[in-house]
Amino acid sequence: MEFTWDLTLFDWLLIGILALNLHWLLAIKLGRIKSLKGLNLGNWGPVIMIRTTRWLSLIDRLSRPRRFWRGAITAGIPLVVLGMLSFLALFLLLTFSVMRTPPEPSVYTAPRNVLLIPGLNQFIPLWWGWIALFVTMAVHEFAHGILCRAEGIRVKSMGIALLAAPVAAFVEPDEGELFGSQDKKAKASRAARVRILSAGVIANFVVAALALALFFGPVIGAIAPMDRVVVVDVVPGSDADLAGFERQMILLLADGVRIDRLQDLMAVGGGGKSLDLLQDGGVVGLGLEGEFVLGVVVSYVFDRSAAERAGIVPGVSISEVDGVSTPDWESFRSAMNSTVEGDAVVIGTNRGEYVVELAGNPDGSGSGFLGVGFSGVSANAVYLDGVTFQEFPAGSFLAALQEMPRSGVFGVFSLMGLPFSGIPGFTEMGFPGFSGWITHLFEPTGWAEPLGGKIFWIANFLFWVGLINLYAGLFNCLPAVPLDGGHIFRDMISMGLGAVFKSEAKAERMTRALVALMAWLIFSSLLFIIVAPYLAHGFGG
Repeated sequence: MEFTWDLTLFDWLLIGILALNLHWLLAIKLGRIKSLKGLNLGNWGPVIMIRTTRWLSLIDRLSRPRRFWRGAITAGIPLVVLGMLSFLALFLLLTFSVMRTPPEPSVYTAPRNVLLIPGLNQFIPLWWGWIALFVTMAVHEFAHGILCRAEGIRVKSMGIALLAAPVAAFVEPDEGELFGSQDKKAKASRAARVRILSAGVIANFVVAALALALFFGPVIGAIAPMDRVVVVDVVPGSDADLAGFERQMILLLADGVRIDRLQDLMAVGGGGKSLDLLQDGGVVGLGLEGEFVLGVVVSYVFDRSAAERAGIVPGVSISEVDGVSTPDWESFRSAMNSTVEGDAVVIGTNRGEYVVELAGNPDGSGSGFLGVGFSGVSANAVYLDGVTFQEFPAGSFLAALQEMPRSGVFGVFSLMGLPFSGIPGFTEMGFPGFSGWITHLFEPTGWAEPLGGKIFWIANFLFWVGLINLYAGLFNCLPAVPLDGGHIFRDMISMGLGAVFKSEAKAERMTRALVALMAWLIFSSLLFIIVAPYLAHGFGG
């Protein structure tokens, strides 16, 4: 008897609580050891803190052009404030949107994918993600340390915080000198403290800008597209599925003939076919019977449309409308224009026939409306025996990628969502960078030609270093203690209220209240975004 272990969200929650408690016990044990091979150990709840003083001399040397560092960070503070206000507005707008219409539980709302931890988040690749996260943490914390020394504040140690994996790096300044205490006034002025706290965010933004500029500039410019035919759909239980076909296989040969485009595949003709496909860097040979059929692949289905009611889903390839062949987008549109509202048409597809009662076209033309959409790049496809092939438009894909930095604010949002949403019409379930099957659709050119496949390593390094630094910088901008933005917000509010109220004690009480309120608002909103889909739609699956 085969045993399957299907875990629900509640099961994962129990496992997570157990793992947290075991980690907490380990943290307490290590915290009692205090020192191990020159490292100072401690814990903050379940978080293991590992401290060292070995790198402090390097920070001292780097901080010596003090006037330069103070001037550079001062010039970058408006960028931090802009990031704080814009990301806070976006964050609260997202919270309001989720409050009004909680999304269905999906891969995008899974708690593991809300946290940007490589390996845990399934959209962020393990190795490139951790490399980028290490660079991000090192840049951020070294910047804090350099500004501390440039402002004359002592740095006691630096280190990393572990919660099963590294979750943060830190530079530990002398908090008495930086923030002061009840018995002692802070050595750092408010302006110096804002510069120190802003340094990490500014450093992340600078590294993100440099990495992404290189990625979208000379690196993408040295990658050329190749004509390839790719498996885009395999019908479960079909002959193709049983034969071993899988999505994202790349078709190389059909009956010994090289295949670059769909026309090459159609020219092979009917009968039994021996196909050579590229999968995970190796070539596999598979065979199929039957005739190739031309059609158009559905990219999306409109909510509450005739197509949705009939059961048509994205990925279906339509080849006939009421017996009329629709081998391409133009013929499909012509066939649909000959129908009227209320017609019951038979839609022939790679998944069988669907009988659909058409709605009226929203454009007022009077023709029937199926309610499906197609990729703006290429909807044309070929299928047989349950497998569907399409040309991957690699050239258009690169053009869309290069257009992002030129698209202003919309381009920035598209870039931030690229790992999760991909480029509509090109990739599904996000864009992981130039890795896996997608590297076989491109080749190095120009200056990168001698590098061969190593150009994709460079591209992935720059892409993920740029994005993770951008994410970290924006998140740390949020005005919620203990984030950097929270401490900056506190000093800004304190200065503002100090000018309004004559009583310093009253200004301080108001500052504490506002800072606490903002932290509560942000962290409770974050928790709400995570749990709302499951509270609204249930904890199943």
